[in-house]
Amino acid sequence: MISRLRGTLVQVHEQRALVENDGLFYEVLLPSALSDRLVDENKVGQDITFETIYYIEAGDRKSSHFPRLVGFLDPVDREFFSLFTQVSGMGVKKALKCLILPIRDIANAIECKDAAQLTRLPGVGGRQADKIIAELNGKTTKFALSKGEQPLASVERRPTPLSEEALEVLTQLQYSRPEAQAMIDAAMRARPRMVSIEELITEIFKHEQLVRESSG
Repeated sequence: MISRLRGTLVQVHEQRALVENDGLFYEVLLPSALSDRLVDENKVGQDITFETIYYIEAGDRKSSHFPRLVGFLDPVDREFFSLFTQVSGMGVKKALKCLILPIRDIANAIECKDAAQLTRLPGVGGRQADKIIAELNGKTTKFALSKGEQPLASVERRPTPLSEEALEVLTQLQYSRPEAQAMIDAAMRARPRMVSIEELITEIFKHEQLVRESSG
C-alpha cells in the first residue's frame, strides 16, 4: 500500500503527474483542477508530496489488471475521496470527474439529503444520487465543515473539433489548459465562423497582440 509519495514532480500532462523518487518514476492520477493548478503554479521540477490511494484497475481482459495511484495534496481530500469511491457504482475515474464542487458542498448535500445538488455532478443521475445519500449519510459530517472552497475538478467542456485541435496546439506550446481555453474562447467570440485551425490560431495571435499592446 502506497499512502504517500514524495519526490520531484517531473511532468504534469492530461491529469497525470510523473514523480521521480530515487530513480523510480511513479504515475499519479490527479483531479483535473489540481492538475491545472500544478502547471499554473510552475510546480514542475520542484519537490512535491502526494497523499495517495493505491488501487487495481481492471483492463479489457479479465486477466489484465494494472496498479494505479491517485494523488491529492491534502490528506482530508484523500480521505473524502476514499470514502466517496466506496459507494457502489462509483469508480475511481468517475469519482475524479465528480469533484467539480468543493468537497464541503458535496458532503453538505449528502448530509442534507439534497439529491438535486448531487445530480449536478457529472455522471450522477437521480438513482446514483439516492445511492450516495443512502450509503454515506452520517459519514461525511466532518467534510461538510471543511473550509476548502476550491473544487478539485474542472467542469468538462464539450469542445468543437476545431477548438479541440487548437487546444492541443496551444498545450504543446506550453500554455496550461485553462490559459489555452480562455484564448480560444476569446478568439471564437470575436470571430465565430472560422472553419480551419489556421484561421483560429491566427485570430488567437491577433487577439494576444492586442492584449499585449493594451497592457504595454
